[in-house]
Amino acid sequence: MIRTKKEYLVAVCAVSLLLPPLASAEPFLVENGEARAEIIISDTPTRAQRLAARELQTYLKKLSGAEARIGSEPSDDFPVKLYVGASSFTGELGISADELRYGAYRIVSGEDWMVFIGDDTDFVPIEPWPRSNTEVTNGKMQKAWDTITGENWGYPHRQLYKHYSGPNKLFGTPEEQKTDRDGNINIWTFDERGSFNAVCGYLRKLGVRWYMPGELGEILPTRLDSIALPEIDETVHPDFAMRNFQIRPGGDASGQEAMMWGNRLGMRRPYGRQAAHGLRDMTDNEHTMKHHPDWFALYGGQRHNQPYIKNNQLCYSNEELFAEAVRFAQVQFDHFDMDVVSIMPPDGYTAICQCELCEGKESPELGPRGHLSNYVWDFVNRVAKEIAISHPGKKISNCAYGVYTEPPSNIDKLEPNVQVIVVGGRRPKDPDPENIRRIREAWTKKTDSPIEIFENYPFTARNFYLPVFNPTLLGEGINATKGISRGEDVWLSLDFGEMGGGLNHFMVYFTARMYWGGKDQDINELLNEYLELFYGPAAEPMGQFFAYCEEHWMAMDKDAEKAGRALELFELAKGKADQESIYARRLAMVGNFLERLRLRLSVLSQKRGPVPSVRKVGGDPVTPIVVDGKLDDLPWQKIATSSTGKFRENQTGEAPEFPTTFMVQWRKGILYFAIRCEEKPGEPLRIATQKNEDPALWYGDTIEILLETDRNSYYQIAVNPAGAIIDMDRSANKAGRQRWSSQAEVATHVADDHWIVEIGIPVTRDENDPYHQVIGNQPSIDLPWHINLCRQRVRDDGTEHSAFAPTGTKGFHVPMKFGHFHKGSSHRFQADPSVTDYLIDSAKAKKLVQAKKREEALSIYRALADDENSTPRQESLALEQASRIARGLKDSDLEKELRERLEAIR
Repeated sequence: MIRTKKEYLVAVCAVSLLLPPLASAEPFLVENGEARAEIIISDTPTRAQRLAARELQTYLKKLSGAEARIGSEPSDDFPVKLYVGASSFTGELGISADELRYGAYRIVSGEDWMVFIGDDTDFVPIEPWPRSNTEVTNGKMQKAWDTITGENWGYPHRQLYKHYSGPNKLFGTPEEQKTDRDGNINIWTFDERGSFNAVCGYLRKLGVRWYMPGELGEILPTRLDSIALPEIDETVHPDFAMRNFQIRPGGDASGQEAMMWGNRLGMRRPYGRQAAHGLRDMTDNEHTMKHHPDWFALYGGQRHNQPYIKNNQLCYSNEELFAEAVRFAQVQFDHFDMDVVSIMPPDGYTAICQCELCEGKESPELGPRGHLSNYVWDFVNRVAKEIAISHPGKKISNCAYGVYTEPPSNIDKLEPNVQVIVVGGRRPKDPDPENIRRIREAWTKKTDSPIEIFENYPFTARNFYLPVFNPTLLGEGINATKGISRGEDVWLSLDFGEMGGGLNHFMVYFTARMYWGGKDQDINELLNEYLELFYGPAAEPMGQFFAYCEEHWMAMDKDAEKAGRALELFELAKGKADQESIYARRLAMVGNFLERLRLRLSVLSQKRGPVPSVRKVGGDPVTPIVVDGKLDDLPWQKIATSSTGKFRENQTGEAPEFPTTFMVQWRKGILYFAIRCEEKPGEPLRIATQKNEDPALWYGDTIEILLETDRNSYYQIAVNPAGAIIDMDRSANKAGRQRWSSQAEVATHVADDHWIVEIGIPVTRDENDPYHQVIGNQPSIDLPWHINLCRQRVRDDGTEHSAFAPTGTKGFHVPMKFGHFHKGSSHRFQADPSVTDYLIDSAKAKKLVQAKKREEALSIYRALADDENSTPRQESLALEQASRIARGLKDSDLEKELRERLEAIR
């Protein structure tokens, strides 16, 4: 148990408001450390009622030391009755949970009783449902679903087993474990928990707070020897019906402790709601791909129905696909009693089908985030219209997302049963909140139903490190959606431990509590209470730290001064807390999260040495580029010299044996590269794989594109002569890197004496989908990108590595050696003269030779040859150059010595 050292003002005020003036016959829940009340629940209690009763019992004991009895029949031993949940006794009092929906609750008291009540309906899973992941992976669920549907649709409830806190295989059997070994009540995340919310609401009045999972986040006031029965009649409704954070107790999810924390914060996850990419579930199977190829989008004359493709895109003009989508929804409504079924396209959708039926259905006038809105939303709206006839009251959902984020212009009003889910509809990380507000308002004009919000919070497990402590933006965004939104579905890294907990606990706590309190929920009051109670003596400097981060966090990725200032403010706060105190432990958790910002600061403090530059200049932005590997489009034929370049040998910077040249273009949010690799005529290429995402690719000839944008460091895209591709987000941890997809369009061409890679890479400013497309603003002189283009040529007699920006090492992955890439006029980027390495020093030596300062050049080459950090290739080249200079200086002894060293290496 963790208690504050002093009784804080909030708890004192809350308790004093609840306690009536003392009188000799005053009823108490606890008096002088002794229980004067017992907890009464129904004789057939729901899981939520048992959970609420245990919570009340646990915290009354934590607060006072007294343990209240739990029973289903009142006794004569305790004068006060605490009725938790609906029962015959609350019925006799005329108190019911009617009208208390979505987690709403009522707390009401009488002369010798108190009621905590709300909707406590138990969730009952519908068969077939998986008891474990094994029943999903072994095909058991899919087979059962196929039997029901007569089709090959994907089974829709693959994650259900993660939503129960007990042993799934025993649920619903006579051996069901209703509690775990510690007495915790086993529950489903889909259970309604109105009475539990009532208990937590009362405990908050007594001064209890839960700022993060576990005892580290728990706040208790100074021990309360007596707790009077309050005079109260309070009904509290949440501001949103849905309050979901993807916190789940089972499987590899977040666990019991995090689940209970979410429950205490008043989260609610309704059953029967689908949100994202429902059509992928319907079509992502080999049977559909083989037997219904026309359902899939046509790109470059080929249907997008290859099984190895990650997200097979569809043709929304196909009437058979439309009819199947309607039936797909109907069967789920009938069998699983779903409320909302997703008819959303598969993820990563960027380009319309190129068949004749789809021609002209784009909406370019709506901009890059709306150019497929008319096409996609018309399909969704048509499905919803059919469902309204067959299943009144049921809904069809689609997300406003990616290229169909903007509302359609070809539909005045959506069907009443269309559930619009605005992805990033609040977006606490967005630099342009007014544009987010505009999108929300535009959607509310298209539908008479409340919208929903889907948010991706920072993914700390993917190495997000910026201190997004922005309570004002969070609070104002949530308050602004009250009355127009049904609720929120928030995804984030469920890491509340050493690395991510310092940020994630705050983001979840503050958001969850803003879901209650009405449209005018006081942001500053909520923040100040958190700072005071969670950080104690460090509250004031932590407030300054939060304020600074809110204003400057986005700049800290590039601005060393701002990153350093944030870290200074945090260190000041740390100094205010006794290092043995609970406050120091909490600050240490925030400090652990900031460790990656410290590492970033060290990188920002380093200066980039001289590296090459390439830029995009003028030209015709309208003429399209067809990615076919031919390079015969006008933009390539008329390209400016400043948008071209050539590769050099990676370790030495010399000309490679096999030259490589490249060109770069930017068209309508797509970054294009054309890369030509020269070859020995007639010699076969080394092609290690024909498949995408196959690691074997690196055992053969490969081109790699490394992109560090203004938003992310960095992306890696590798392509081989067969057009096989691997793409990764190197900013993510190793396990998550290949979840990212560039959505690049690739074509290759192989000739007798060369091969070509032509690639178009979509670029978006939308950070709400971190798993698809390159995220970044168009590069400029002020905010350039840093890139490298690299080539690996593999043969039996050796491997040659070359690059646009040689790294001076055996590998390509040295971000500080990446070259500058920007748009606009010519610019010379300042290089730090103190930075030195083999490439820089050997370039100096070359210039000295040209200036006939051969002795100075000889000294540099000899030093490079002696440098223990030089690779054998670098040492060999340095000795070669030094021996030539020695010969020119007619120093035969030195030349002999250098030649002998050179022969020894070879």
